[in-house]
Amino acid sequence: MKGPPLSIRPFRRTAQAGVALLFAVVPALNRMEITALSGNFFFFNIAGIPLADPLSVLQVAAGAFSVTTAMCAGAGLALLLALLMGPVFCSWLCPYGFFSELAHALGAKRASGTTFSRSASFASKLLIVCVGLLAVFLFAPVPLLNQLSMPGWYSRAMQHAVFYREALACALIFPALLAAEFLSGRRFWCLYLCPQSVLISLAGALLPGRLRVRFSGRSCTCAKPERPCRARCSLGLDPRSADLRQRLQCSNCGDCVDACRKNGRALRFSFGRDA
Repeated sequence: MKGPPLSIRPFRRTAQAGVALLFAVVPALNRMEITALSGNFFFFNIAGIPLADPLSVLQVAAGAFSVTTAMCAGAGLALLLALLMGPVFCSWLCPYGFFSELAHALGAKRASGTTFSRSASFASKLLIVCVGLLAVFLFAPVPLLNQLSMPGWYSRAMQHAVFYREALACALIFPALLAAEFLSGRRFWCLYLCPQSVLISLAGALLPGRLRVRFSGRSCTCAKPERPCRARCSLGLDPRSADLRQRLQCSNCGDCVDACRKNGRALRFSFGRDA
């Protein structure tokens, strides 16, 4: 006899906390000349295997700087992960996403049940990326959009604290944003401002058969006004919707799948095209 399916959240929380701890520990290891792991969220090396933020590499290319083979390979690996698994970086690996979710869970949740403007949310992030890349190409050949990377600030702050024994003043924006999201009850940075999620989300959208949450209306046992899956989504999305704009915002966290386990299991993770 089959038991109830395992909850996804404990595994995801373990992965999130592990990555946040990893990037806090790596600078200390590097200071001791242990370099099997090195770098930050813009470029990271795992025993010779490179991983790179695709948006950072794209900015370097737009600024007419030399793009190394390692940078291209690292960005390619990150995009391949997004192509197959969707934007799991945002919900399983990003330290800002981890702390943002906790702030949302601990906050007053004043926006609970509020409908967010999906048409404005992803479009605003896409506009930020386009303007940033244009500015890098025309005016300032430096990766300007890196200044809007919350995981980037997190890892750089840890490096700065270890190597220079002082806090990175600009990194104060990290806790300030968390405080604002805690008080507002809305995860507005991930919804409206984060530029790093744009390329990851678009890469995932290119492959219809990638891993994502799929909804089966025939299995749904919820009454019309009742939406426990939507109530569980910290981004305020409706997991049952087929709207592309909502799919682009979904981070494959699986919270809605957990919420649906007692309601017909109409939501599930799967590969393959829709029926």
